[in-house]
Order: sequence, then C-alpha cells, then structure tokens
Amino acid sequence: MKIIKLTTLAVVLASALSAGNVAKQSQLSSDMRDMLSAIQEIQKSGFYQDYDGMSSGVEKLKAGLKSLTTTDAKSYLPDDQAYADKFAKKRATMIEMYANDLSAAAKAKDMDEALEDYTQLLKQCTSCHSRIRAW
Repeated sequence: MKIIKLTTLAVVLASALSAGNVAKQSQLSSDMRDMLSAIQEIQKSGFYQDYDGMSSGVEKLKAGLKSLTTTDAKSYLPDDQAYADKFAKKRATMIEMYANDLSAAAKAKDMDEALEDYTQLLKQCTSCHSRIRAW
C-alpha cells in the first residue's frame, strides 16, 4: 500500500513539474511573438523616421526579455543543447544593451546610429534562433 501511495505521489509531482515547464514555455513563446512584433515596429518606424515609434518598440522589446532570463531552457532542450540556455541569456543581455543604445539614438534623433543598433539587435536574435532551433 505504501508503494502505491509513493508511486502516485511521484507521478503527481512529476506531472506538476512538467506542467510548470509547459507554462513557462508557453509564456516564452508568447513573449517571443510580442518581441517579434516590437522588432517589426522598430523597423517600420525606422523607414518613416518615427523616433517615438522606435522608442515605443524598444520598450515593448525590453518587456519581453524577462522571459529569456528567467526561463530555464535546459528543462525542455535536448541534453546536447543544454548549453544553449546560457547562450540565450547572454543574447538577452546583448539585446538589452543594443536596445538601450537604440533608444538613446532615437531620442537624439540620430537615425544612422539607431539603425546600426537595430541591425545589431537582429544579429543577436538571429544568432540565438539559429543555434537553438537547430535541434
């Protein structure tokens, strides 16, 4: 009887942990879609030299970065890709740095610098996605 109770408890705990990871993955996916929308807003604003739109897009982008730093990608990536969690966190740091630079350039109405920072943002996003999605 004790073994049945322990087995049931183990299954319930494993299910709860799995559900927690699924919820975090779902939140990360949602935040990634929001960040893509923010990147598109920044790009569109750059075409029209809309500095306020660029700043708005940067703030939306930065709001989604928390998921990258708080989600443990090791929990859902294959074992040979577990290192990608650390890589993703580093990319998030770099994205935030370039986003801050872009925001400062937009406030200074320096479109050349803002677009350079936008390019660097895209490089960070692309490098992470190409590495993590390779699995």
